[in-house]
Amino acid sequence: MSTYSSASTAQQTGASDLDGESVEVLRERLSTMKRLMAERTAQQQNNPASTEEIFSTKRHRSAGIIDGNFLSIAFGGALLVIVTVSVYAFYNLYHAILKKFPSHHEEL
Repeated sequence: MSTYSSASTAQQTGASDLDGESVEVLRERLSTMKRLMAERTAQQQNNPASTEEIFSTKRHRSAGIIDGNFLSIAFGGALLVIVTVSVYAFYNLYHAILKKFPSHHEEL
């Protein structure tokens, strides 16, 4: 019962924080965010990054051993194993069916 009362108290304080903000404060925050986004857009338009810069920053961030090439090789190997096992299973099933139901040729 105490966890419910503390959760409802937290919800009430969160709701009162939103209700306590005036429209002017919310408009000011919105205009600040719009100004920041406009500055960022203008900066990106004035100094666009080349594709080499984008890929080089991505390469520098991935310091781990597991990257796209490793995952491609791993999933390709798994696919190869699955296809190989499937072909082997169907090959054995085909020969088991031929052994169980041999065909009698009487043409000769």
